Amino acid sequence: MGNYEAQLEYTDEGKVVLYHVSTTEDIEVLSPPTARTQRKSYTKKEYQTWDRPRVFFFTRLGQEDAGLGRIQGTTYKAEAEADKLYPVMKDPLGLSQPDKEAEYLDIRETRHGMPSYYPICRYEMVATLAEKQGYYGFIYLQKEGNPIVALWEPIEVERLEQDFY
Repeated sequence: MGNYEAQLEYTDEGKVVLYHVSTTEDIEVLSPPTARTQRKSYTKKEYQTWDRPRVFFFTRLGQEDAGLGRIQGTTYKAEAEADKLYPVMKDPLGLSQPDKEAEYLDIRETRHGMPSYYPICRYEMVATLAEKQGYYGFIYLQKEGNPIVALWEPIEVERLEQDFY
């Protein structure tokens, strides 16, 4: 799990700087539902595991995806509030624990009408419970220890004029 916080880039206001590489140009807001409909082959596997619309971000310039290496495209920069990114691997609130299942199942049935006997996707359980606490994304480490962020809420971005790699 490590101390990834020291690897992050922060603004003077204490926000985490995020980078997104896209084949789409002239984006002003990255919207998870839109990104999901336009996903490329490198994100399809991610959606097989967990289908919640989300947008992935690197946390530093030149960072490579652990499974794919360098991602080609236009680079965008965003700023996110550090305390709104749930550290999913550390799970400080214990949102993945069995004692939270009843709360999640109640929310899931109320929102989506899904009966409690359907299997639980732990990622969705943690995201749903984190969202209830005011979080709008996850932060976690890829295999090489690189922090990655996945946001499920839209975020404003600006095009970065320098090369990402």
